[in-house]
Amino acid sequence: SSPRSWPGARGGRSPQPAAMVGRKPQHSLPGLCQAFWQLADDGNGSGLVRVLEGLESPGAPALQELAGASEAYIQDAAVRHGGEAYGEVLSLYLLSLRARCVGEAVRELELICTCLKTWAQRYIEADGSMLWMTPLLIFFSVAARRVASQLDKAKRSENNSDAYLKKLVEIHRELFQKLNKERAKRAGHVWVCCELLRAYFRLGQVSQCSFLLTAVSQSLNKDGFNIADLPKAIAVTFFFYWGKHCVFDHNLRDADERLTWAFDNCPANSRANRRKILLYLVPCKLRLGVLPTPNLLQSHDLGIFVEIVRAVREGNVKLFTSKMEEHASDFIKMGTYLLMMKLKFTVLRNLCKSVHRAVRLQLGENAAHKLDLDPFEYVFAWQDGCDADEAACVLSNLIHQGAVKGYLSHEHRKLVFAKDMPFPPPSKWRT
Repeated sequence: SSPRSWPGARGGRSPQPAAMVGRKPQHSLPGLCQAFWQLADDGNGSGLVRVLEGLESPGAPALQELAGASEAYIQDAAVRHGGEAYGEVLSLYLLSLRARCVGEAVRELELICTCLKTWAQRYIEADGSMLWMTPLLIFFSVAARRVASQLDKAKRSENNSDAYLKKLVEIHRELFQKLNKERAKRAGHVWVCCELLRAYFRLGQVSQCSFLLTAVSQSLNKDGFNIADLPKAIAVTFFFYWGKHCVFDHNLRDADERLTWAFDNCPANSRANRRKILLYLVPCKLRLGVLPTPNLLQSHDLGIFVEIVRAVREGNVKLFTSKMEEHASDFIKMGTYLLMMKLKFTVLRNLCKSVHRAVRLQLGENAAHKLDLDPFEYVFAWQDGCDADEAACVLSNLIHQGAVKGYLSHEHRKLVFAKDMPFPPPSKWRT
């Protein structure tokens, strides 16, 4: 892609990144530093990320050179060949890679965090939106999160679990406060919010998310800003975590709206990310009465939902109960267990609808809107182990919540259905 593949790229020289990466000078540390300076000077954020990602490749000559070099040599090379403006950031990142090569993980995290803060400060101090700087802001934050996760995983048996992630949260909280004052830096502001949301979900501190989302949404709404104006990677990530929070907050309609937008705008080749979105979008859609196709579930490796969807469609309470017990631990881990259990209400409604249809077909021309309770009690006992009183409670609840239009006549042991739309769609229910 060109240096202007990210909006806001500056003018000036326009070297072709692919060609430049292939030239021999970049195979050495000085050549890499010079390429970094050229791309930064041209405002090519995606090119900068490609250059640094090249260092992650096993056997990369510059990486091998880093492992055997002194810190003084790396700093000198970064500043001399990377320029004064960007040499400091580059040297910090290269030193973090050197620390990784020599097995100093804590030192690596310290350096990458300093690198992140330094780049973020340059981003904040620069004039304008500086969108070209956001790809590297994302790159450094992801690198810091990866190292923190590895360190926490190594110390999982100790009491201070997730201690490094919590330190990273403090850094992002500080950046969030600074960026919240910068109207022009919305892309960076939203991305730092995404990092905090991700961390709070990981730490089980979901209650902390509301403040962040309120602050960002108020900031974005001040000037009628459209989320679609953000770089797609940032917008999709933000709407995924916002939708996920809505799921945890039992706000299904907002969750459906945000997760649907995230899924529709997530690249088709990002299968892992599309699957993550669907893990929360599918339960929302099911609760709102929209059943996913078998092809959608199979193509995204979501077999966990296949039989549950069939149970909802058929009103098969036995199958639903069995599959929920089988996958309970998975849904609990994702935080969607309670939402999935609420689907039993939908299954019972569809079972009631099936009995209603079968009885009316059997009665034929003599079918009325007043039906005996006996067949409903029999089927509820067979499918869910309900006695007569429990079946009456289930039916009463379905009526109360608006899933069935009608009323129970205990005196005549009749279930009286409305003549017009006795089974309203889930969008009309009270829950």
